[in-house]
Amino acid sequence: MLVAYGPDQRTVIAGETPFTQLQQWSRNHQLYCPNCRGVVHIRGGAEKRTQVHFAHQKGECAWSTEAESIRHAQGKLVLAQWLRQQYPQASISLEKRLPEPNRIADVFLQHTNRQQWAIEFQCAPLDIEEWKMRHQAYRKAGITDCWIIGNNRREKQEAFIEALLVTNRELLFLDPLVNPPWAWLRWPITRQQALERQRVPAAEQAAHPQSATIDGWVGRTGYGMTILGTLNEIQLDRQARLIHPTRVALEQRNTLLQEMETATAIDEQQLVDYLRPALNDATLRLFVIPLLHAYRLDPELARRYNYGRGLPDQPLRPGDQQRIDKAGLWLRGLVIHGYTQEKLQLVIREFPFAGPYAAFRGYAETLLALASQR
Repeated sequence: MLVAYGPDQRTVIAGETPFTQLQQWSRNHQLYCPNCRGVVHIRGGAEKRTQVHFAHQKGECAWSTEAESIRHAQGKLVLAQWLRQQYPQASISLEKRLPEPNRIADVFLQHTNRQQWAIEFQCAPLDIEEWKMRHQAYRKAGITDCWIIGNNRREKQEAFIEALLVTNRELLFLDPLVNPPWAWLRWPITRQQALERQRVPAAEQAAHPQSATIDGWVGRTGYGMTILGTLNEIQLDRQARLIHPTRVALEQRNTLLQEMETATAIDEQQLVDYLRPALNDATLRLFVIPLLHAYRLDPELARRYNYGRGLPDQPLRPGDQQRIDKAGLWLRGLVIHGYTQEKLQLVIREFPFAGPYAAFRGYAETLLALASQR
């Protein structure tokens, strides 16, 4: 355990109290279990290369459990500090004994409005029925239970982890043994969202290793997105939902994508809003918006031109040839601004493949292909 009572009956947290002071109290038998009030002793420390903690003599306390792992002990300390930074006005306790629902929460938080959260850091396998019992007991007691999983279980397909994902629509895996602590935020996405993300070039994903990547959903079916970063990049909002700036931006973009899928015509501002997280203002101004204006004037130009062949029932028009030549000159001229053919290809890959916007993307790809042949 990480929490005990000291000689003045005040809470003492292992790792937050000078080790020499803990040793003195331990020798004087002045450390007490917060549950059974029995004497506990200090264990671990730098010399033993284990997390500082308190322990009973074997079998003394009905509330005591098997020895916890270093990962679990350190994780509780990390999570408590993480929550204190976000909610300095809240009351935050480690290993809080809760008479109702008759459990000890790894980390317990009570807001000033009396809202209560129990943060459970689960590093060991957990039977699905046991998880359901704990989850329902917390909710019955009016306590929001938040489950965070040790990174040692990140690649495991366990029923309780799948149930967490189905219930909360998100998962957080934590490695508390590194500094700063690393976290993996995962949530389910639709097939369309997965396809859109897979269109991001591999080189671009490699250049941003902390961006969101397609990852296996912990379950038998479905798609998942994972963000790897530090724990401090993530916040737990007032609804006990996990917030990460990258996830917020992606979800806003996905909302736009759904609207674009059912649109009847291209909306310039909607397209700009969708592309802005991926493209800078110069790219939008110099390339995307002029190209969109040209497309709106004659959306059938590339189809009629048909790579210089015209249509079977409609020979190539001289005017179309002139316009294609002019478009090619414009595209090749963008190189003076740093937009090579390869860079323009990457830009076009960001265009949405949805509703009427898909035809615009095809138009842009065709014009670029024609320009590269000259």
